[in-house]
Amino acid sequence: MAAAAFLGWLIGTGPGGTVSVPEVRGTGPELAQQYLAGAGLRNVAVHETPDPAAPAGTVIGTDPAASATVRPAEQVVLLVSTGPEQVTAPDVVGMSAEDAAARLGDADLAAGARTAVSDDAAAGTVVGQHPEAGTEVAAGSAVDLAVSRGPRAESAPDVVGRPVGEAVPALEEAGFTARVEESFGAPFGYVLSQTTDGAEVVLTVL
Repeated sequence: MAAAAFLGWLIGTGPGGTVSVPEVRGTGPELAQQYLAGAGLRNVAVHETPDPAAPAGTVIGTDPAASATVRPAEQVVLLVSTGPEQVTAPDVVGMSAEDAAARLGDADLAAGARTAVSDDAAAGTVVGQHPEAGTEVAAGSAVDLAVSRGPRAESAPDVVGRPVGEAVPALEEAGFTARVEESFGAPFGYVLSQTTDGAEVVLTVL
């Protein structure tokens, strides 16, 4: 009887037997090790690796994988996420918008929104970025750019009588921002009057 029990242990959970690796994805390392121990697997190592989707500290798999058949003494490696891979945002201020986008791509980042601003720098030159250079950010994330449209004109162009769809771009091209206010008594969509307040031009339209 004792011999039969020993033989069962030997070919079951003993050194001569095999067990199936349990599924532990989505748990934390401590709980995962408890599950593995419950399956008879106590030779466990932890390997941390970046993962774009799993929060840091989350088990994303095992090696051997779940459901694999292993001996109880065989080592099982827990793969634990450190979160998205972090990269350093490069300095792209002073570059052309096209060169900045290429430089960001080389750094495993993307060019995000581009905002046109008035600046003494030549038109098309990057004059600001967010996040700033040197910031640690997730790989694949976007860096927004402020791009010069050139110096603002000394006076806003006269757009009275023009369609608002033409007036606003003309003002922005000259380095001004446009704020549209509605009025009545004029053809729809045409500028009735304009008032300049610093860099902003208020347009009265119907």
